[in-house]
Amino acid sequence: MSHGTRVRSLIVRPTDVAPQAWANGLGVTRVLAARPGWRISLAEIEGRMPFSPFLGADRLLIPLSPSGVALEINGRVTRVPQHSAITFRGEDHVFADTGSGRVSVVNLMARRSSGRMQWAIRRVSGTIAENADAIVVLAGQLEVRGEIAPPGAVIRPEARAIAVSSPDASIAVMRVRDRRRG
Repeated sequence: MSHGTRVRSLIVRPTDVAPQAWANGLGVTRVLAARPGWRISLAEIEGRMPFSPFLGADRLLIPLSPSGVALEINGRVTRVPQHSAITFRGEDHVFADTGSGRVSVVNLMARRSSGRMQWAIRRVSGTIAENADAIVVLAGQLEVRGEIAPPGAVIRPEARAIAVSSPDASIAVMRVRDRRRG
């Protein structure tokens, strides 16, 4: 039993967070990081389902599952492969179609009034240090202070000297920047 203050982990794994229903009640998500004006979540999609509208928000979606996902945005279908990104507006009419399987996707949503999304997907090795609001592990494993970050985990911005502990690791580096500062 600890009698001191509890140290907050620098890693948030999907298993650390309770699932929440989508706003439309048709899917589930786990919010892994949130600040005023933006959030990063890991959503589970199965079959064909509409996305909930988020007026005034920009959205970024990255499939973690090997099969990827087909998104129909305002009537136009785009196939989004594993570890690739697609952006769209929260006002867009969006349907996801996974075929017969279940797909996990990383979802970044940012209010346009709060800032502009910036993101990059990178293959990494060795030790990394990123200037980011959050780092999402897409493939492989990373390590921070002896803790393992598996695919789908978010590494908090306070983390320094992140070690890549498996080959073929990739990450999504995410930032939300104030529009007034560029």
